[in-house]
Amino acid sequence: MRHPRAVMSQLPGDCPVTWAVLGANVLTFAVAFVGGSGLLSLAFYAPEFLQRPWTAFTYPLLGVGGIFWLLLGGYVLWLFGGSLERAWGWRGYTVFLLAVSGSSAAALWLAGELLGRGAALAGFGMPLAAVTVAWAAINPYERVLLYFALPVEARWLGILAAVFVVISQPFPLGVFALAGCGVAWWYVRQGRYLSIRSPRPRRRLEREHALTVNPIAWYRRWRLRRQFMRLMKRSGRGDDDTVH
Repeated sequence: MRHPRAVMSQLPGDCPVTWAVLGANVLTFAVAFVGGSGLLSLAFYAPEFLQRPWTAFTYPLLGVGGIFWLLLGGYVLWLFGGSLERAWGWRGYTVFLLAVSGSSAAALWLAGELLGRGAALAGFGMPLAAVTVAWAAINPYERVLLYFALPVEARWLGILAAVFVVISQPFPLGVFALAGCGVAWWYVRQGRYLSIRSPRPRRRLEREHALTVNPIAWYRRWRLRRQFMRLMKRSGRGDDDTVH
């Protein structure tokens, strides 16, 4: 019998951990749709954090919201999260997900204790925002097709993700929830290098010549082809103007 991770590796994108998170969301969404109530034990609720500390890491596995959010958010997680997982490997990426998920939950718990207010988390919204911030920190000037149509530099997309976190919770709880995005930024800049024991060749975030369904790769290739054609046309005009 094949190992589950080996099976997940055969799915598009070569990102088994990302697929596992998405699969858990689809499964829990379906269970909740038919009336399952036992899944509430996976959700994070700040006043009960000390009694259920594991919920700081399990809440991203809950499929919440509508089907549109599950599809769109899942695609973005596969796009950016899969890219990070291919670059860092599944172990480093797993540590990253646990760190950003747990830090957001811990910060909300602290805010609740200080302000005397309750807060809850369910779904992959927080880690998705952190993944977006991390990818944007690595590729700040990479152009991304927002809603598959509007080219936007990744740095602005990272800012939008942070704004989403702030408004997802009542003020000022949303500000505390930014801890996950802050950890993502730190992890990209310094944190992940702390666990590197031996130098290993770093894999590119994208495979330039591979077949892909990634619209970012499509847009990059189209832009490179256009620049190449312009260069060739200019070169041709220069040759025609040369006096022999």
